[in-house]
Amino acid sequence: MSLESWLKETEVEEEITFEEVEETTTTEEKLRLKGVYLVSADYDPDRSKVVLKFYDPKTEKIFLWYDCFNHKPYCYSKEDVEALKRKPEISQNERIVGLDREERLDPITDRKISVTKIVAADPLAIGGTRVSLREKLRVWEADIKYYLNYLIDMDLQIGIPYDVTKNKITESKLEMDPVATEIAEKVLKDVENKEEYEKWLKILSAEIPVFKRVAFDLEVFTEEEIIPSTSKADQPILAASFYGSDGLKKVLIHDIEGKLTEDMFKDKEYEVEIFRNEKSMIARIMEILEQYPFVITFNGDNFDFPYLYHRAIRLGFRKEDIPIKLGRNDARIIWGIHIDLYKFFFNKSVKSYAFKNRYDIVSLEEVSEALLGEGKVKLEEIVSKVSPSLLADYSFTDGKLTYELTSFNNDLVMKLITIIARISNMTLEDVCRLAVSNWIKNRLIQMHREKRYLIPLKDEIKAKGAERFTEPITKGKKYIGAVVVQPKPGVFFNVVVMDFASLYPSIIKEYNISYETVRCLHPECKDNIIPGTPHWVCKRKRGLMSEFVGIIRDLRVRVFKKLAKDQRLSKNLREFYDVVQGALKVIINASYGVFGSEAFPFYYLPAAESVTMTGRNVITKTIEYCRKLGLDVIYGDTDSLFLHNPPENKLDELVKFAKREFKLDLEVDKVYRYVAFSVRKKNYFGVLTNGQIDVKGLVGKKRNTPKLIKDAFFKSLEVLREVYTPEEFEKAKEQVKKIYFDTEERLKKREFTLDEVAISVVLGKRLEDYTSTTPEHVKAAKLLQTVMNREVKPGEVIRYVKTRGRLGVKPIEGASEKLIREIDVKRYIELLKSTFEQLMDAIGIDLEREVRGVNRLESFM
Repeated sequence: MSLESWLKETEVEEEITFEEVEETTTTEEKLRLKGVYLVSADYDPDRSKVVLKFYDPKTEKIFLWYDCFNHKPYCYSKEDVEALKRKPEISQNERIVGLDREERLDPITDRKISVTKIVAADPLAIGGTRVSLREKLRVWEADIKYYLNYLIDMDLQIGIPYDVTKNKITESKLEMDPVATEIAEKVLKDVENKEEYEKWLKILSAEIPVFKRVAFDLEVFTEEEIIPSTSKADQPILAASFYGSDGLKKVLIHDIEGKLTEDMFKDKEYEVEIFRNEKSMIARIMEILEQYPFVITFNGDNFDFPYLYHRAIRLGFRKEDIPIKLGRNDARIIWGIHIDLYKFFFNKSVKSYAFKNRYDIVSLEEVSEALLGEGKVKLEEIVSKVSPSLLADYSFTDGKLTYELTSFNNDLVMKLITIIARISNMTLEDVCRLAVSNWIKNRLIQMHREKRYLIPLKDEIKAKGAERFTEPITKGKKYIGAVVVQPKPGVFFNVVVMDFASLYPSIIKEYNISYETVRCLHPECKDNIIPGTPHWVCKRKRGLMSEFVGIIRDLRVRVFKKLAKDQRLSKNLREFYDVVQGALKVIINASYGVFGSEAFPFYYLPAAESVTMTGRNVITKTIEYCRKLGLDVIYGDTDSLFLHNPPENKLDELVKFAKREFKLDLEVDKVYRYVAFSVRKKNYFGVLTNGQIDVKGLVGKKRNTPKLIKDAFFKSLEVLREVYTPEEFEKAKEQVKKIYFDTEERLKKREFTLDEVAISVVLGKRLEDYTSTTPEHVKAAKLLQTVMNREVKPGEVIRYVKTRGRLGVKPIEGASEKLIREIDVKRYIELLKSTFEQLMDAIGIDLEREVRGVNRLESFM
């Protein structure tokens, strides 16, 4: 297709709307689209309307549905209509189109109040600019995304199927599997709010379609590893790769020198298209992308789409002909959904709870190695200098890995994103780009609206009395944290770990913790004291956070975890329910932390403190009961107790005590063959009965430990993995010492490569934002920017080495092995020592004495 014909076609097919669908279908087909999934919502400023995006699994297309109910943005004021009319911000503002009196419930005073609903012509009149009402008047609910307002008012739920016509949206019938129904009915018999549980069960159990999608990767000409500027886009695009769910495997190659032929790529597993005109290639890129409702990238927000957009402009495309919408921190596609996997995998909650910290650095290479067992094509030179054949392989592999990160384990990631979108009622694009606190905030906003609560301002919540009572133990914390029992140093065989299942979320549920229930204004509730604090909890009403966390916790533990293991179900269904319980776990485990985050709109320090103080009371009293039972507690941390060689009947008694005393579930979490503790808290390693190594807090496990030292550390752990008896343990200790001193010798003799001593750290913010301190990786990044003249952005992995000299660091990007001569060996030996001393301390080796050549005479074995 020529550039001209492509542009002409996109003018017609820029969007598929219901008007166009009805023009091309029969009368019977016009009535409705059945089972189309709501995946996104936005505001179209050109039409001044909300636009919803529905994905149809049958046609594999996204349809755009524009509001036909004349819905308008709004916020609230506590002043009456006449008082507001006298204000110039209202009377002289043509964009204010209505003032209506309504009744709401104030969740803090628990009283009904009258408020004025201020209706505007567009969202920016409410908030988002310096002249918006939010900046001029004291108003409520002015910072809620307009699309969420619309979804709530229209009772719509992201991620589930609907039957849709031009002027009506009806929820499709959601049917649950009979086994799921059976288990759910048993659970729902004894719950307070049965209707809410049933609603959540239907939402979470709804089938998730296979989304037609394509992974997209762009390769751009670079000079000496200088990453091209996306805003300047002054270098040509060399290649673009596509890997689709429909079997598409394609690479577009820019033949700058005019020497390429199709025969050069005839043995490839993918199809190659050769272009001598870059503008035509860009048109073809967009043509291919528009065939897919979902486009997947890895860091496409920051590079691929911004570069493609600005390069197209530079080559003469009109802005209106480019179906890419660049935001401040993201890139959207007008016809569909853009999923940026970099931001999704960067999410700390996703990394920790969904993928159990299987990857450290968030890069396509690291994440793919960890989750897929595959890596990128290795290049000895920059992409501009490699052969066209290798360039094509490199680009294709990047696209393939990006796609497979969404397809492995039966489309796990696409399902996870969809389930989180259902829980938060947030668009699929926003789920990928925003933190877990935003997911929770979105759902809590909806719960406020459903109960007709006026969402309070942060200063109103604070005015309840927000001072902490306890003094934090950890520097930098706002309130006291969990109980951590000092470990007994040594090595212990047969250790059982008892764990309070989701302790903090369970406390939020069972003890009714929420911003409006802690220190409520009811006099009769003031005797319901949180142990160890002057705070009390409401007895009259269920808190919003308590209700939300309670429901999703119950559904995870009592329904979906069971379904994920129920052999009566098909493998596919079990896997689906496992994704559901995993998504719920991500939300549940993050639910407590948001209380103590000032960025959270419902931040309330006494609520966070009430959770941790209740947790401290639970653990402390449980330890006391263990002693009564004669159980040997060798360590305790937050929600877990490590018991040495406990009798099974005593464990049963302990479980009953926790349920009776605290209404909490205590269960066996894991059993160690043996575990070794140092004197440091949160610092141990153990070998489970299945041979799995469990490492906590030891430096060697951390992502910024150089490979040479990390390899030695894990080699030592492998030696310790093979220990079954105290006698074998003594022999293993000698092997660990040898590994340490062999590594130290390699450092002294400089027998290593730059890769082996490189330290990798992610740049967390812009270089100019590091003002008070300049960490080593920031110094290295500044060298990249000033010396190598290349743009350095937040999210990049900075790889550097410790060197002699004033700065003490140098980036390894573009460096030769000659840099090894500048390595500060002494500092690396110190790092080796600090890495191993924790491990050696745990297993009974006095590293300080060993280094001085004095053998330790005693052992605590």
